[in-house]
Amino acid sequence: MTQDVKEAWPGSVVLLWPNGRSQRRQRQEAAESQSREDALETLRQALWSGPRLGHSIVNASQDCIEVLDLQGHLQFANPIALGLFGYPSPDEQGDVLWRASWPQDLAVTIVATLSIAKRGTTARLREWRPTVDGERRFWDVVVSPMTDERGTLLGLLAVSRDMTDLRRIEENAELRRRELSHQLKNVFTLVNGLITLSARRIPVVQPFARTLRDRFLALDRALSHLYRRPEAVEEEGPQTVQGLLRTLLTPYDGGGSAERRFTFAGAGDAPLGRSSTTSLALVIHELATNAVKHGALSRDGGVVSVTCRRDGGDLRLTWSESGGPAIEAPPEQTGFGSDVMERSVTGQLGGTIERNWNPDGLLARITLSKNCLAR
Repeated sequence: MTQDVKEAWPGSVVLLWPNGRSQRRQRQEAAESQSREDALETLRQALWSGPRLGHSIVNASQDCIEVLDLQGHLQFANPIALGLFGYPSPDEQGDVLWRASWPQDLAVTIVATLSIAKRGTTARLREWRPTVDGERRFWDVVVSPMTDERGTLLGLLAVSRDMTDLRRIEENAELRRRELSHQLKNVFTLVNGLITLSARRIPVVQPFARTLRDRFLALDRALSHLYRRPEAVEEEGPQTVQGLLRTLLTPYDGGGSAERRFTFAGAGDAPLGRSSTTSLALVIHELATNAVKHGALSRDGGVVSVTCRRDGGDLRLTWSESGGPAIEAPPEQTGFGSDVMERSVTGQLGGTIERNWNPDGLLARITLSKNCLAR
């Protein structure tokens, strides 16, 4: 430092850097910043370490998480499970059998679920299970095997999610659907009765009345297929095209005799929604009715082959009749039933229909959009 500067600024003089802070201050701030970073990193490592993170997640979870030994005794329960099921203190949990917290009539189901998990496969269980207060709650339970790094089975992990509210919503919706189905079936019965009474004294309209009643009966059977009981849905699966075909065509199959009039081929199938069910039911009903009146089903020995095949985003349905009266030429004009089929297939079902009047019998090829069928 020059003499002139010392004389102008008596006492000690500290040189400043362009940013206005001394070199010493900058070193001190850098050390403080590094110390904070080190502290944060230490905290992050502590929070995100495997054991600590897992413990925090398990305790914060709103699902009931329970760990069982291979004999099904409770080894651990997170706080929400402890509160809901009234388990004893951790020191005493080893004497508690997990299946004892379930209703007695589910004992076989619980044992089977644990057996599946012990074989190394994740098992799933959906049942009602009471809380310590006696409240019935519906649980979606996943039981998984717990293994060490060598794959040795150590225990079982049961994660239970409370689905009570959703289950009750589904039950209420099912109740409303069944009530609607019941009311619609009553309407069909009433309308068919009115048709019968109205046509009884007018012979000329009786053929039309029978046709109209048959259409309502077909819709009634389609409705029965659509609004099945929950246990029937679990046993037979969801509504599909092939399921509806069998529901509608069974009354025509043999007429009560041992002779089968329908054969079903092809593994193609598609889910069937509520909107498309009635449209497809009318199409199948018209084909079956015409086969009974004029086609293969109007004579003994006549049969109908129904084939379903998948083709990309479409389902191809083939209706082939044989053994009926020989067809000399296609009909010169189409009736109301043909118009119903055409409009249903090309309109609501987003497809096409092609009919070939072969000498052996009618051959109908129907292409249906899977997207439209699912609606």
